[in-house]
Amino acid sequence: MTTSIQKSCAIASLFVGAMIGLSGQVMAAEKLSITLDTPPGHVRNVWIGKFADALQTRSNGEIEVEIFDSGQLYSSRDAGKAVARGDAGMAIVSTAALAQIEANLNALDLPMFSGMTTQQKNEVVDGPLGQELARMTADKMGVVVPGGWYILGALDTYSKDKVIASYSDLEDVQVRIPGSASWIAMFKSLGAAPVNLPFTDVPLALQQGTVDAMVSSNLSVISAKLHESGLKNAFVNNLGVGYYMPIVSLDFWDSLSAEQQTLFKATWGEFVQGQRDAAVASQIEARDTLQAAGMVFHSPTEADFAQTRATFMELQPGLIADLGISQDIMKLAEQAVK
Repeated sequence: MTTSIQKSCAIASLFVGAMIGLSGQVMAAEKLSITLDTPPGHVRNVWIGKFADALQTRSNGEIEVEIFDSGQLYSSRDAGKAVARGDAGMAIVSTAALAQIEANLNALDLPMFSGMTTQQKNEVVDGPLGQELARMTADKMGVVVPGGWYILGALDTYSKDKVIASYSDLEDVQVRIPGSASWIAMFKSLGAAPVNLPFTDVPLALQQGTVDAMVSSNLSVISAKLHESGLKNAFVNNLGVGYYMPIVSLDFWDSLSAEQQTLFKATWGEFVQGQRDAAVASQIEARDTLQAAGMVFHSPTEADFAQTRATFMELQPGLIADLGISQDIMKLAEQAVK
């Protein structure tokens, strides 16, 4: 016969078991939601997919990952703040967009860096300047930067009907700029009318005539099929090299154990160089595709580039002051270009 004590023991055992199960659920990592504003075929998305698959596999499924692409959740303008709030677990955001939150990131877009090759700029962002900017961004936003930055590639100017073959051709042209205050000032100095727009708004802006041209990359034009929205010309002005900084919400990060955090950082780090190599190759392939589709590419003469860069450099002291870039960051920037 079952006694009341036996019944109580049985109930207590069930309760303890239930609590252990709940405790296990509490200790488990939250599901990682990654927000991207580019479409599935974009090189950033492809390599984020590789990272997500590896992370899930290596964590034995303890870390689940879900990717939301094409701006389903947030545009590049809003993704950083969403991660900081904990509304999204992770984003890989353009540093130009993040510069609206951490002003010192504007240093990367100063005229002193224009015309750099991709390899030269990689050394800058992987060195002391990039490391300090990542730390400052993490502190300012209350997020975690788990490692190296992904790359978009060299940024040029693409136009619809007006052929832009020199810097003087930019006068009176409405140009979409991806968030960089430095680039906005530089285009204004050329007589252009820069418009700050997130990437997800560009196709409609081109179709409606809100902008006549845009700063972007060969790959981004292809991935969003913007050459089908009227872009016919490319001005290879190499305004800068675009980067994406990975940021992770503290809510998600704190749900990971110390071992899972180490695994996350190690897994992220393994894919950075592969993504960069793939991005460079993809940009070359994208240019070939655009030319085959009829887009005409123009490059400034060496004299035109040198003269324009000198004009841009005259703006730099004022930009540093207006943007609030710290003296310590400028010291690192100057060391990086030596």
